[in-house]
Amino acid sequence: MYCMDITNASKLLEHSWPLVGASSRSMAVWLRCLVCLCMPRLLLAAGGITEDERLLVSDGSWHRNQRKSISIETSCYYTTMEAMPYGCQYARAYFPSYQNEFQRKAEKAALLEFYNLCGGDFWRNRDNWNSESDPCWDYWYGVTCNEHGYVIKLELADNRVRGILPSTLGSLTSLVKIDLSSTEPEYHLHPNDEMNRVEGVIPSLALCFQLEEIEVSGNLILRLPDDLYLNANTLRSLSASRNLLRNLPIYLARFQLLHTLELDNNRIEDAFPTDFGQLRNIRIVHLQYNRLKGSITQDIVPMDKIRVFDVSHNPELGGVIPEQIIVDWAVGADVYAKEQRNGVKEQKGPAELT
Repeated sequence: MYCMDITNASKLLEHSWPLVGASSRSMAVWLRCLVCLCMPRLLLAAGGITEDERLLVSDGSWHRNQRKSISIETSCYYTTMEAMPYGCQYARAYFPSYQNEFQRKAEKAALLEFYNLCGGDFWRNRDNWNSESDPCWDYWYGVTCNEHGYVIKLELADNRVRGILPSTLGSLTSLVKIDLSSTEPEYHLHPNDEMNRVEGVIPSLALCFQLEEIEVSGNLILRLPDDLYLNANTLRSLSASRNLLRNLPIYLARFQLLHTLELDNNRIEDAFPTDFGQLRNIRIVHLQYNRLKGSITQDIVPMDKIRVFDVSHNPELGGVIPEQIIVDWAVGADVYAKEQRNGVKEQKGPAELT
């Protein structure tokens, strides 16, 4: 989407406003505020994960921290794992000293339980998933392991994963990313027969101390983990759009590293959090098509890294889009709200959302 100089945008709104009749103002209308200055736009990374400002200034800590995400086969050249003193040799992966280590056994058991509970025999792709093979060395489809042979990614989007997730999934203590999402219900008028249908409640992931991304959009999930706030020190992206959620995560203000919050198209009935503006690192907010209540206040102004803020189609959400965001949200921020009942009041300041 292209930027528009804020002065020209204001003039366009001012000249077009008289064309809107009083009767039409009482109808549901789109309010779209494109706030942007003529400044170089920062590139948006997928899911808002990349800390773009650190590409300009860095002390190297971000790069060093990425070692946890290096896959087992990539690490073969430098691994110093005690159980594998001769490096990445496939045969040694089946030595008792490697296979019988407590955490590896627990993770394999958790993955097999997940497979059995979620219809693994009917998955679109289930390559190498069986009790006789090793999840890391035999490349179970969708599983990525680190240099120590622990699972760091479980990625099974559009794979016919259907059922209730086992509580043992929380024993994947090195997990960095979990993706059990469904993309779209159909493509080019053809139904997506590979959609996942994860049901019920996501189990606690409190022991996943490195968890950064949760992507479970397009399922039948009723509730996120009650203790998700225990992942707040690492979680950077939470995407659970198009589910059956009724509540926002509790203690949302603790998620200080969160870049992306996508909970749109659910049934969330909570009041809009008064401390939402404490999410200082947030870039992408999608909360549209819910049943949010309460009011938007000046508290959202400090979120000056925001790129998209969409709270449209929440009939009971009121308040005012603060005028100050024109100044503070100055680098290409898109703000969406939708009038549902009484229309936008005539004023030259911020738009009323009642």
